[in-house]
Amino acid sequence: MRVVKPEPEHELPRGIVGGSEVSQATAGAHNLYMRLCRVPPGAQSRPHYHEGCESACYMVSGRMRIRWGDHLERELLVEPGDMLYVPPRETHVVENASDVEPAEYVVARDSPTEDSVEVPWAE
Repeated sequence: MRVVKPEPEHELPRGIVGGSEVSQATAGAHNLYMRLCRVPPGAQSRPHYHEGCESACYMVSGRMRIRWGDHLERELLVEPGDMLYVPPRETHVVENASDVEPAEYVVARDSPTEDSVEVPWAE
């Protein structure tokens, strides 16, 4: 067992802000990745997908617009208390729906490492 203490936020490869995580690097995990993420007011991630893992998100606060599809042609809104499932290789963008409040969510994946591939051709 390991306790992972809060750590300073930092930018993640796909353009959002992350804090503490449970992963191979921090806890020796073999099949699990979990992180608290924040999308600043008015900000969005770069188009990306997660190559070899499923993801599940729990919306803690704020509201996020998720655009997905090969050309980000589909859209949905995620609000506090909502859970979101993202299959492997689903190109998507995470966008804060507010210009005033941050959006925070917890993401869990069945991979012990960060698994994000940017998709510059999506937009």
